[in-house]
Amino acid sequence: MHPPAAPFDPVPLLFLTAADSDLRVFLQEAHGLLAACPGLVASAEADLDAHGCGKKALRLADAAWRAERTAPLPGFASEPTVIDPARLTLAQGRPRTPAYVVLMAVLLRGYFGAGFKSCDSATMMQESTTLLVFFANLGLKMPGLSTLTELVNAISNKTRLLLLDAQVALVLGLGWDDFSTMLQDSTHVEGNTVWPTDSRLLVTLVTRLLRVGASLARVHLPAFKSHTVSQHLAAMITLDRVIDMSKGTRKGARVRRARYKSILWRARRVRTLLNESVTQVEAALAKLDVLPSQRAMAERAVQRLRADVDALVPVIANCEARVIHERKVPMADKKLSVSDPDVGFIAKGQRVPVVGYKPQVARSGAGFITGLLLPKGNAADSDQLVPMVDEVVRRTTVVPRVLSLDDGYASAANMAAMKVRKIEVISINGSKGRALTARADWNSDEYVLARDQRSAIESLMFTLKQGFDFGEVARRGLTAAHGELLEKVLAYNLCHLARMRRAKAAVESDDEQALPQAA
Repeated sequence: MHPPAAPFDPVPLLFLTAADSDLRVFLQEAHGLLAACPGLVASAEADLDAHGCGKKALRLADAAWRAERTAPLPGFASEPTVIDPARLTLAQGRPRTPAYVVLMAVLLRGYFGAGFKSCDSATMMQESTTLLVFFANLGLKMPGLSTLTELVNAISNKTRLLLLDAQVALVLGLGWDDFSTMLQDSTHVEGNTVWPTDSRLLVTLVTRLLRVGASLARVHLPAFKSHTVSQHLAAMITLDRVIDMSKGTRKGARVRRARYKSILWRARRVRTLLNESVTQVEAALAKLDVLPSQRAMAERAVQRLRADVDALVPVIANCEARVIHERKVPMADKKLSVSDPDVGFIAKGQRVPVVGYKPQVARSGAGFITGLLLPKGNAADSDQLVPMVDEVVRRTTVVPRVLSLDDGYASAANMAAMKVRKIEVISINGSKGRALTARADWNSDEYVLARDQRSAIESLMFTLKQGFDFGEVARRGLTAAHGELLEKVLAYNLCHLARMRRAKAAVESDDEQALPQAA
């Protein structure tokens, strides 16, 4: 057989059906949820309207700026345009991707576990027959990956939480869980940032300052380039490399101390020079007369420059205190990331420490996730129990009868708060939990069973991390990271719904086959 001349020419197909795959089952479950709860689409519509009105406000502001600088016709007078984004409405324009499709994309992103532009997700989206059939039945072509990313990011976490509410309500309606049992635990999630070392933070901050400063001409501000700063930065990069390579060597401590003294000396001089440059740019920004949309970009650039210059001060001070004077620096005073200010240093048990977040997850007895909280940094578990229980009770409309926790949630205040909420079995593992629990309760069958259930939430954490990439986030900032983790939780619940639906259908089928034999 000779190779075909055009192997990818269009092939006429009379019928094209979606593959019988896990993705199809997931999309069917997602469609059923949205079809049963039209309020979800309405909430997404409101989010997309707000996003569109924000963009429209900038366009109107640009038009008003141009009009103010255009000479009026003789005898014609116009009043200044006042733009109130809260009162803007969207008129007929280019067709917008329907809110239903955007919500399906929200759930799909959680299912893939990564952004639409990641290699695996992009390949799946572009090559999937199931998605081709799905969009064809909507009379649409699949939106571009950049468009999907923008629209999905416009969906608020309020709407994502409404999706979680709808999932729980669906489970209650089906009678598949009475939510009488609640298990809570935390896990570590790696942020989208590099491991923070003092020398690397200094190098990264200076590098970004120079990169942003060199591109200021694009926003009509004077770009700054300092040959002296560039020389200092080149030396700092070399010193950082030497510091990193000296770890674990015989002369490592002495070499690192000497190199850190040199890098700190250069960092102070660089900070002085860059502070002067940023001050000059701020003065130029005050006089800048450009389109409002361009001014907004210029303001964001200058705000980042100022934040980075100011961040050099505590990074230098903490580095000097820790390395030169050998003093312990409180974790609250440390800057852990130049890209995500909300991450914390998470060291949980014997696991490898990460720089990221510590989300709180609540699991029901039947395996559904009923709550997700994401505090800033490395918040104590004990402070997250009451907010989580109240959130789960609100969502499920059920006060759990059994509450199973680990030792991190143990405190007399938490025990008292759970008793006020009429929770009957409050099982807290570990020595602290045992000290807070009456001996008769601790040895009772109910408390033993509650302690045994702890393995279920450990299994859930493993499933989330292995199946839905819950162990890391691609987005930065507390709100964005919370939204990403919520998407993964929503996708997990839909998959669990599909599994339970298949299992119950199989049981019913077996029962039907057994009836004639019994007769």
